[in-house]
Amino acid sequence: MSEAMTNEDSNGPMARTTIEVDRQVWRQVRAEAVSEGKNVSEKLEEILRDHVELEDDTA
Repeated sequence: MSEAMTNEDSNGPMARTTIEVDRQVWRQVRAEAVSEGKNVSEKLEEILRDHVELEDDTA
C-alpha cells in the first residue's frame, strides 16, 4: 500500500493519492462532475463519503 501525502486545504488536511480507474468509469465520473459544476476530485470525495457514510464537513 502506498503512503499518501497530506495537503493543507481550507477543509483541513487532505490526502493526495494516485489510483487506476477504468476509462469508462473515469469518463462517467468526470461527466457527472462537470454537470454538477464540480471538479473530479470533489466528485470523487463525494462518492467516497457516500460510500463510507461520512458527513461533509464543508456544508
